Amino acid sequence: MRSVNFDSIQATGDGGFTPLPAGPYVARLTELTDNEQREYVEAIFDIAEGEHAGYYSDDWGRSHPYAHHIFLSYKDSAQGMLKGRLEAIAKSNPGFDPFVAWNAGRLNMFVGRIVGINLQEEEYERNDGETGTRLNVCQVVDAQLVRDGKIKPREKKALGGGRANASRPSSGQVVGTPYGGPIPFD
Repeated sequence: MRSVNFDSIQATGDGGFTPLPAGPYVARLTELTDNEQREYVEAIFDIAEGEHAGYYSDDWGRSHPYAHHIFLSYKDSAQGMLKGRLEAIAKSNPGFDPFVAWNAGRLNMFVGRIVGINLQEEEYERNDGETGTRLNVCQVVDAQLVRDGKIKPREKKALGGGRANASRPSSGQVVGTPYGGPIPFD
């Protein structure tokens, strides 16, 4: 273990953390990264409007992008969903053509664009075998539908009494989770 200079650190408590409520939000895309090997773009977002604007702009949000992202898969089997998500981005940003930007490989043109999302609470099996709860994007829609109150929160998605869909391929990654990356402390 390495030593820490505690004189230069301000103590914080675990209290006071207010989790983001499930439901619809207008989000702003802040970073997009292409994963060519797995055929998806990971789009990191922050809440753009309302009382929770900037929710993920703190240190925790910046160091935990998997907690606030949308996957834009371009696998053949997912291209219909990709088109729907790009249409939602187009409707949310008049004058911006996400299809042209996508086909030109200009992911940087998506940064700062808004889109409507619906965050749903879902249960998952934690590494310790206990059931945890997290937020997951269940809808990507035109931001105006969120503003107009036409998108309603969805009920919590339960495990259903069984194990979470967490088969472990040889790569050490979890399949069936929004993160899909290496599991720490597994």
